[in-house]
Amino acid sequence: MTVSSQIPRFLPACAVLPFVISLFIVSVFPAWGGKPASKPFYNENGQVIREEVDSTGSGQIDTWVTYQDGVPILQAVDTNKDGKPDAWYHLSPDRQVKSAEKDSDGDGKVDIWITYHQGSPIKAEQDLNADGRADRFIFYEKGNAVRAEESLKRDGRITLWSFYDDAGLLIRDEEDAKGVGRATVFSYYQGGKLSRREEDTKGSGQIDRWSYYDKDERLTRREAARGGSGRPDVWAYYENGQIIKQEEDTVGRGRPNVAYFFQAGALSRREEDTQGTGRLDVIDWYENDKPVKRQQDTRRQGKMDVVTYLRDGVIQRQEVDTKYEGRYDLIRVFKNGRLSREEYDTNGDGRPDVWVSYNERGEKVLQEEDADYTGRAHVRFRFAGGKVVDKEVILEERADGPARLLMPKIP
Repeated sequence: MTVSSQIPRFLPACAVLPFVISLFIVSVFPAWGGKPASKPFYNENGQVIREEVDSTGSGQIDTWVTYQDGVPILQAVDTNKDGKPDAWYHLSPDRQVKSAEKDSDGDGKVDIWITYHQGSPIKAEQDLNADGRADRFIFYEKGNAVRAEESLKRDGRITLWSFYDDAGLLIRDEEDAKGVGRATVFSYYQGGKLSRREEDTKGSGQIDRWSYYDKDERLTRREAARGGSGRPDVWAYYENGQIIKQEEDTVGRGRPNVAYFFQAGALSRREEDTQGTGRLDVIDWYENDKPVKRQQDTRRQGKMDVVTYLRDGVIQRQEVDTKYEGRYDLIRVFKNGRLSREEYDTNGDGRPDVWVSYNERGEKVLQEEDADYTGRAHVRFRFAGGKVVDKEVILEERADGPARLLMPKIP
């Protein structure tokens, strides 16, 4: 999701550090390679005024030194081996670096500026969008980068603050992701890798989302406080960076009463305790992110007594345990989402003995009953406006047949 897309833009903040540190090392402790070659140039007084150096013995000049009064004041270096200088070190009379510039992308424009004090870097500035203005600022203590500030939108407004350990590894960054003038996202790192993130997603000043990551920076768990209480009421769990389960407290009891289950990132099942009593009373099943079945305990006493089947989110069929005995004795059939037919097994023999039909307006129009449970209708009732308007005897009842359930009340 959103979190993963933010991670890469934080990485360049530490990626510039090796370069900044290397500038200091190269300029103060030059390593010329196996067979360096140097060619000095002198003025009419015999003082050296510049020098060309092949620091690696490759036969190609990679360093140009400018002198003043016999003292080096500028050292230009070709760091990308294209034959042109792309880093410039300004030296003090005691030959310590006092400032440096770098063209890091080879476009001919300086985009990094470094300030030194007594030979150690104290601040670096970087232009990240080639507009000639610094967008990132890195601050040093005792030669080590400890903090960085960055304008993520490159508009001059600082929105990211990063903090580093003694080894130059990122340990924490803070981002103003909401444009409110203060940090709303706090990310924590271990070994330079993201391990935890806290977010104020509303910009209200209160943390309301917490994310946790594994050693490969993959999301493993996320908690959110959506109710405004400041405490989590949503818990999501991930494997290999993909969600597998999400729990929610929708009734404010401090514990989850709704759970979502995912397979390959797709919702497969939803379970709910609608009253927060600790007992499930609704289970929804999904295929291709669409509901296909719902089980309900409508009496909330521990038994699922209604099962509903759907196709493309539209109800097709329903089975009901009207007596709450663990047996589905009522079948409802739907057409275009409307109830069209019911079959009712009133005596529990596994066969329907009442059949009801409905019109397109959902009104009952016909009811047939098997009076002595032989599997055939004996009496037929016709309805209009919800009332019986006609009764027809199809088969006579047996004299010794069981008592007939007259006009059963169908839930």
